[in-house]
Amino acid sequence: MSCCPSILKSSSSDQQMLDQNKCKTLEEFWLRRTPSQLIGKNTLFKKVLATRVSELPDTHEYYEDLKKFGNAIKELDSLKNQVAGKVGFVFTDTPVFDLKPVIEENKVETPARVGAVAPIDVVIPPGPTGMDPASIQFFHALQIPTKIEKGQIQITKDFVVLKTGQKVGQSQAVLLQKLGKKPFLYGMEVLSCYDNGSILNKQQVSVNLNDIVAKFQQNVQNISAISLQNGWVNEASAPYVLANAFKDLAAIGLQSGFIFDQIKQSNAPVAAAPVAAKVEQKPAAQQAPAKAEEPEEDVDMGGLFD
Repeated sequence: MSCCPSILKSSSSDQQMLDQNKCKTLEEFWLRRTPSQLIGKNTLFKKVLATRVSELPDTHEYYEDLKKFGNAIKELDSLKNQVAGKVGFVFTDTPVFDLKPVIEENKVETPARVGAVAPIDVVIPPGPTGMDPASIQFFHALQIPTKIEKGQIQITKDFVVLKTGQKVGQSQAVLLQKLGKKPFLYGMEVLSCYDNGSILNKQQVSVNLNDIVAKFQQNVQNISAISLQNGWVNEASAPYVLANAFKDLAAIGLQSGFIFDQIKQSNAPVAAAPVAAKVEQKPAAQQAPAKAEEPEEDVDMGGLFD
């Protein structure tokens, strides 16, 4: 397949989580990028996949309908294990790394329904409720600290309605409904990506491409440093070897006064370069005439050995 379907899973146990109005931004994105979305029953997904994995006999009920799509695609067999739970497909040529944040940023506010499991803590902050004093008994039954002020009920301190993992009861659902609260956000998350028989799992599609590029660049720098230290010339170290060689030649040229074109093109500080000092060859100092050797004088021993 030339398209790349991303498999998505709902983060909600509520069947009514999708709202077309709330998905307007996501819909506009799809219209620009020409993808398509498919959500349905898993049994139907698996049945369709089974008809496309292997060639169908002429007697098959779907043979005439499917033959126009060409030969069977064996690689689709890897998708069977991905069809589990509440999943859907998005068919697109857009890279999954670009599509994933757009899909997952779109959340739908929903009320707390009886029997649903709270994905987060639900806390009602202190403040006016907008309800008249006639409903005060309802708050007292739930042991919510309240007071009457300016003709309406006010909650005096934070009240925890639900904790994460707790099932929503009838009283909690009614309370949140009376207060006009929609505490839960539901949306979709990308679980995996299929491309020509290969499947990227959730961890792989969550990788940030900028992080991959940064790590690759860091590793190239490490290889370059090791290669330079050991005198190895390769694709990673060659630019540095050439740069260091040029610096050495430029230093010699500047020191000796031999300015070649590459030094001028590199904007090296030619004018500020020290000019090689002329070596003066001074005549050797005349050597002082050697002293004439004085003749040895005979020492008179006074006829001691006569």
